[in-house]
Amino acid sequence: MAHKPSSDLDCETAALLRAAIRPIFASAVSWNNLAEVLRDKGYRLAFREGRLCVTDRDTGARICGIRFLGFELRELVRRMGRPIVVARGNDADGDILTARPAVRA
Repeated sequence: MAHKPSSDLDCETAALLRAAIRPIFASAVSWNNLAEVLRDKGYRLAFREGRLCVTDRDTGARICGIRFLGFELRELVRRMGRPIVVARGNDADGDILTARPAVRA
């Protein structure tokens, strides 16, 4: 079953999605911890059009934004520090990295 963007979800599915994912964000102690737990559940974090979103791990399809879950990026940055982000494409898209990339000499 393909995940639908949060704007397309019926209210019961939206409530279940929030109930399943919101506690992961609330209890995360680092970006790495958050990314690992989401990955284990079949999701990942990514920026889409400049907004931090939860996406499907396999397809990359946007599931929901973090505002849908009741969080602001500013709040998460205060708690966990700045995420390591690598830009993708030209639409303010990017991926959250779990570790800093190695610098090549």
